[in-house]
Amino acid sequence: MRRISITTLSLAGLLLSGCSALHGAGAQACPAPQEPDSNAIMDVRPPSLDEILHPDSLQLSQDGTQLAAMHGNQILIWDAAEGGSPSDSIGEATHPTGSGPLAVTPDFSQFAHQSADDAVAVVSPDGEEQTIQLEQRHDNEEVTQLEISPDGEQLAVRGSSGTIAIFSMADQELETTLPACGDSGGEMSFSPDSSKLFAASRHKATTVWDLATEETVLELQSDDVYYTHGAWSHDGSRLAISATSFGHGPEDHWNLTLMDTTDWEMIRTYPELSPVATTFFPDDDELLVANGSTSIQRWEIGAIPDELETGVVNYQAQLSPGGTLAYLADRETLNRFDLESGETDVTYDIPEFDCSEIAGADMFDECSE
Repeated sequence: MRRISITTLSLAGLLLSGCSALHGAGAQACPAPQEPDSNAIMDVRPPSLDEILHPDSLQLSQDGTQLAAMHGNQILIWDAAEGGSPSDSIGEATHPTGSGPLAVTPDFSQFAHQSADDAVAVVSPDGEEQTIQLEQRHDNEEVTQLEISPDGEQLAVRGSSGTIAIFSMADQELETTLPACGDSGGEMSFSPDSSKLFAASRHKATTVWDLATEETVLELQSDDVYYTHGAWSHDGSRLAISATSFGHGPEDHWNLTLMDTTDWEMIRTYPELSPVATTFFPDDDELLVANGSTSIQRWEIGAIPDELETGVVNYQAQLSPGGTLAYLADRETLNRFDLESGETDVTYDIPEFDCSEIAGADMFDECSE
């Protein structure tokens, strides 16, 4: 197993914390997340029905023909080429604030979404549904992230304790648990061959797990940034890892680190990039970089990135199989962006919520007028 400390911070804190990274090695129960101060004054903005899409839930089918995203507690599906109104939906749009994580099999035959704080529903377009209950690692365990493997056979469910449970998509049975006393502040991603799982962490070591051995092949940690997102090249030989110092010091900065996954050696860190999420182009020589602004970057590795203005604040990097189209979403907009022309060429309609059909309608200004 490869351990890399980017600066001077040791991984001893992880090993001495009393929380084991290896199954059966004397792991202790993870402590519950710190409760917020009940006396603190919070400036909470009331919910709005204008924010009708959960952009982080955006999914693209493997063949590039369909899109899906959470619309409150409802899953909407669009024809990627046609645009316009959704071609299908799963569930009823009764809870506008009920959006949670979404994961989809490559062929869009099964959808996994958060159905309760600690439960996941696995549903199919014909309405068949199975429920997975997340094991309670502390008093307030909650589903925070979902990811389905590229072969469509496994579902990774991450709880608020940082623990990752791997379930079979065939029968929803628990296959293994990857214990960690960390947090769920970063993203998960399977390797292209579904054999490994990248799991970022805000405070503890970011890890890559070998799912066959249930051991880590990489632990990555820095004392001035934390890692947020990992994108695998199509051949699995490289891993692009996004990092930020946001909230960790007096100055905010971002970077991207490329790892060689054959020997788990660092290739280089690129401080000139500010990635939120990335994805490799089909030739694996370029990356599409989402940076949380109204533009995206097309970056030939090692060169100066090209900035493309999109008009949509984008935190996702969804790329068509051919590498010519990007799919961009915020809470009110879903567009297809042609990377060759630099223009939006397809827009997707997002239905409005009906005040007469949603729960807790009085909390929304739009329903109290």
